[in-house]
Amino acid sequence: MLEENSKTLTRILNAINKRNPIHYQVPNVGKFIFNKIVPYIFIYRVPSSDKRDKMLVDLAKTENASIVCKSQDFNLEEWIKPIAQKLAEEFGACLLVEAWIGEPMQKEDILIHVGQKDILPLAEYFQKNINKEAREISTAIAKDLNIPQPKDLGALFSKKELQNRQILYMGLAIKQSYIEEEDLVLPILMRLYRETLAKSLSRLFFEFLRVYTHLNATAQKLNFHQELTPLMIDIDNALAQESKKFDFLLMVTPLNAHDAWLQFKKDKFWKTPKFLYRPMHIDPDLVKRRLYNLRIEDIYDPTMAYIFRDKRTELDSMVSMIADRGKDDFLHGSLQVFGNVSEKLYKSAMAILMVTEPEEPIKKSDDYINAFEFAKLARDEIKFLQRQNQEFNSPVRVREDISGVMVNRGVLNISKEYKLTRKRAEALIQHEIGTHVVTYFNGREQPLSIFSLGVPGYEELQEGLAVLAEYIVGGLNNDRLRTIAARVIAVQNMLLGNSFIDTFNMLVEQYSFQQETAFQIVMRVYRGGGLTKDALYLKGIMELLNYLKDGNNVHLLMMGKIRKDYLPIIKDLLQKEILIPPAVTPRYLFPEFSAQWKDVKRKGSIFKLIQ
Repeated sequence: MLEENSKTLTRILNAINKRNPIHYQVPNVGKFIFNKIVPYIFIYRVPSSDKRDKMLVDLAKTENASIVCKSQDFNLEEWIKPIAQKLAEEFGACLLVEAWIGEPMQKEDILIHVGQKDILPLAEYFQKNINKEAREISTAIAKDLNIPQPKDLGALFSKKELQNRQILYMGLAIKQSYIEEEDLVLPILMRLYRETLAKSLSRLFFEFLRVYTHLNATAQKLNFHQELTPLMIDIDNALAQESKKFDFLLMVTPLNAHDAWLQFKKDKFWKTPKFLYRPMHIDPDLVKRRLYNLRIEDIYDPTMAYIFRDKRTELDSMVSMIADRGKDDFLHGSLQVFGNVSEKLYKSAMAILMVTEPEEPIKKSDDYINAFEFAKLARDEIKFLQRQNQEFNSPVRVREDISGVMVNRGVLNISKEYKLTRKRAEALIQHEIGTHVVTYFNGREQPLSIFSLGVPGYEELQEGLAVLAEYIVGGLNNDRLRTIAARVIAVQNMLLGNSFIDTFNMLVEQYSFQQETAFQIVMRVYRGGGLTKDALYLKGIMELLNYLKDGNNVHLLMMGKIRKDYLPIIKDLLQKEILIPPAVTPRYLFPEFSAQWKDVKRKGSIFKLIQ
């Protein structure tokens, strides 16, 4: 047996030397798994008297390198020392993270044990990430005099053995808060622990690579699995199929917007217009049943599980909203999906309206173009972008059943009644084609459909970027800013219980909007029963200006339909090589506009964009 163990250990050391992945199972004892040869290992030793903790076993499956074994009849110390030493020699340092079940009297949910001064910064970084991911999980750091170890098990290393070596050891004592008496598992809490620890360990290992080894952590992309599993692909496809069965914006946009305006004007603006919507062609119950039959809980990668679960919740809410058109519950769903109006946002919108002059009436001398002329300009821009990638395309359709302009799944739809100035058209092209269509295409090039259809809550960042694009090309005038601010005011007025006519009159009488402009603003806000989405335009550009002021990269935002708080996830997936950089760059990010971007970063405030 000793000779066999020696041969196996030699195989593992040779695999490390050659950078070859290796899976080895010790019969009736446990597994050594190196999905990739990396200078860190997650360890879980099961005490002979205890049952295996499912959360820790599942957590081990999320790591590139892990050891899960029974402590009885197996001396892990004899194996781990040469393995860790070999990794340290190959990479410059090695990090071992051992987890065990904490004592019942342990106060904190997770107690991070450190016995070396050199590892304290990593422990503090790890604790910070846990607190950021789940504030309900309490943590603390224990500075031990000796190398920490699980109760009733020997230490893997002595303090003397770790002196003057490049091996770092961290212990995690985890209280089983997710298990009640009589071994009753609380599945949602257990999943929270597993996903929180998996994300935090991923960032811990990446930070370790960056600071403690001679590797370029980003170039090595060592921090996680780099493959999409069949289950991930199946769930992504299923979510995409359900999403494609209904077009949310079209379903909540009136079919008769132009006729409703004419009738509203004929009624002297005293009769609330009646809006007609497309018929419901899906069964919400069947859609929801299919959504919640998806086995997202079986995905061990916490990043992907979070994305899919988030998207499922959003689709659930959107289906309910479509079913609730014209009812009070529609507005409740809108608040869930698109959010409320904060006091800061409302005050900013009010301030914009106060410091800008009202729009001037339309002049006959203004150079206006119609929907068909605008469609031609859009097609010309598409041809321009095709020079970067021949696959880039977007159908452009002039329709009678929509209001204004909208992009749905990469298709630019233009109302037949739409008209705008030629100067405004250039900015709108960058809004619709340069942002909405380009991010749809770049998202479609990703291996996951969710980045073209849109991650949950992507609209805020999308609309903020699209409006900022208008400014970059010189098309964000004060009238446009006033319209975006007025949308926030209208949403807030609607949320306070005021009627369509009340809000229309407020915009016309108090803020001097032209009657047709006011109608379009109020129609968008009151459609379906109350849609808070239009408050996101101003909120989005304000958040984006802060993002740019902090020195962040705008090009990263073009890789798909994403949202700001997904950016750490996006970076993780890029490092894993699951996602790829943007395939097409819009005109407004070309070098000729670099001076305008520098100007925007310097200004850093929506009020400094006012002309």
